[in-house]
Amino acid sequence: MKTVVKYYVIILAAAVIAGCTTSSPDNDYASFSGETYKSVAPNGRFLVQAHQEKGYYKFEVELIELPAGMPLFSFDPKARFIGAAWSPDSKRVAIEQNKSTHNSAVSVFAIDQKAAKRLSLPAECDSESSAIFESATRKHAKKADALKFHFTSEGLQVVKWSSPNVLVLSASGMGWWGGVPAKESDTRFLAEYEVTIHFAPDGKTSLGPIVLKRYTEM
Repeated sequence: MKTVVKYYVIILAAAVIAGCTTSSPDNDYASFSGETYKSVAPNGRFLVQAHQEKGYYKFEVELIELPAGMPLFSFDPKARFIGAAWSPDSKRVAIEQNKSTHNSAVSVFAIDQKAAKRLSLPAECDSESSAIFESATRKHAKKADALKFHFTSEGLQVVKWSSPNVLVLSASGMGWWGGVPAKESDTRFLAEYEVTIHFAPDGKTSLGPIVLKRYTEM
């Protein structure tokens, strides 16, 4: 039986370490059983660090600034695995949380020497909402307006930071064209989308274009 683990994630200041990632999250922690996971910010002053211990779905996440060692922020996400992706200027970090095989979420934090703040993603990114995906999907599939669009997202995953203020995410899931409940005759599909989030200097966020990357009818 696979050992169940608990992860402690700490964002720390650190010395400059070359070659760190600024795009998609590092390998998930399943690859680091018994080891310490680290993801260093591009400027070398912050580090995402995780160590596995007992407990499933239990994470203790802290944002800490060094050398003062002052905790800037803490939260306790319910997740199985976590990955971190830093913006190129090291001012933001996106933490991806895998909650289950078909459910993931992304939290973004703005960080400076004195404070860390959790940023709210656009309301349209709510995993319960599918409206933002309809237009691109309907245009591609060439479906009549009479057929209702239904889509269940598996949550958001980090693709990359394309610039210090632009984060690219992916969303995938299953859906169908028809009524509720779905009938055997309704057309079912798998789809994957690219979602772009823009971050303003004041911390506000806005949604960019939704791009359909993959569409397969079943």
